Amino acid sequence: MVLSAIVPGLGQIYNQEIKKGLVIFGSCLSLGLLTYWISGLNKFSTALALLLLWISTVTDAYKVAKTSGQEPDFYYRRPYVVAMLLLVGPLALPLLWQSPNFSRTARWIWTVIVVAAALLFIATPYLMRLLNQVGVAGVSR
Repeated sequence: MVLSAIVPGLGQIYNQEIKKGLVIFGSCLSLGLLTYWISGLNKFSTALALLLLWISTVTDAYKVAKTSGQEPDFYYRRPYVVAMLLLVGPLALPLLWQSPNFSRTARWIWTVIVVAAALLFIATPYLMRLLNQVGVAGVSR
């Protein structure tokens, strides 16, 4: 738990869940870099997403360590996976695809919805700028 509190994903690596730890670390790093590079992103929303991901990472490392390596089925339950998809979007896709509680079709549907919503979220400032330019040009004629 302490290792994940210091570096997200490090507790998972210590618990012998190397792939999960690397995905968590990469997700946190990617979200942080996207926030830094893309000025159109809402800083509060991305900070909240990072905080939620960090808290779930610490909790996951604790639960896995406490159960001595047994499968933490709580994190694969439908309500938890759906909540994570709605809160952190594409960062929760690995959790969705590892969950045995979703059919292959449901996984693809959720993936398409989450990726489309994330792309729309990223493209919104650019689309609004484009619509304002078109609207201004239409009014001045």
